[in-house]
Amino acid sequence: MGASIAFDRAAEYYDDTRRLQPATQAAVMEQLAGELRGRGRCLEIGVGTGRIALDLHRHGVEMAGVDLSAAMLRKLVEKAGGAPPFALAVADATELPVADRRVGGVVICHVLHLIESWRKAVAELVRVLRPGGVVLVESATRSGGASGEVIRHFWSAASPGGRPGRLGLTDVAELDGVLGELGFRKRLLPSVTERTEPSLARIIAGLEAGVQSACWGLSEEARRSAAAATREWARHRFGSLDAAQQVDHTITWRAYDAPGATA
Repeated sequence: MGASIAFDRAAEYYDDTRRLQPATQAAVMEQLAGELRGRGRCLEIGVGTGRIALDLHRHGVEMAGVDLSAAMLRKLVEKAGGAPPFALAVADATELPVADRRVGGVVICHVLHLIESWRKAVAELVRVLRPGGVVLVESATRSGGASGEVIRHFWSAASPGGRPGRLGLTDVAELDGVLGELGFRKRLLPSVTERTEPSLARIIAGLEAGVQSACWGLSEEARRSAAAATREWARHRFGSLDAAQQVDHTITWRAYDAPGATA
């Protein structure tokens, strides 16, 4: 329940922390819809506010979604016009309310690193997937530069141990191994790169506000103190905090074909 409460607080601004540029979103949705169309009902685990599932639904993919946070699902329904656009349930990824071999595809994005027992969640998604189905999992990298240095400094000032480690999956190669042992075949979909130009001032302000989930364990006092120290350090290191900083965000979706696939 703790995880649900944590993400309840983010329902109103979550999309702003994950929103892609329109061209990037369109390119990703074309990829995913191309993988999922014609497979019957597909499930997004950690569907959240519908950032992915709503677009897939509009692209003609038959969707369903589960999430721990009721507030996130309410936001999805609000975005859809006030009525659920497809089947939704408040549920844990490790105990899916879905019968065996019921879905043709599973989508999972920004979730497995949050689940301590992520291998159990993987076993569940395998259970509900039909033979020949597909699992789609996002992996992404960001260029570092000044923005990366600022984030690292913030965490060195905010917490003796630095940025907290991930509860769950830390290396997507582990997922490759787990699903490979079950007979799944991995494919990498073409990478999509998005370039943004945030200022260091904006990055530090976001950390101070505790927008990202990694910051939620910090007190408001700790965030403010670390942000102030980081601003002072960054001015000496980089000069103006208002200058745009180029950041490249490269998104690569992994497709895992279940045994029995014909592709």
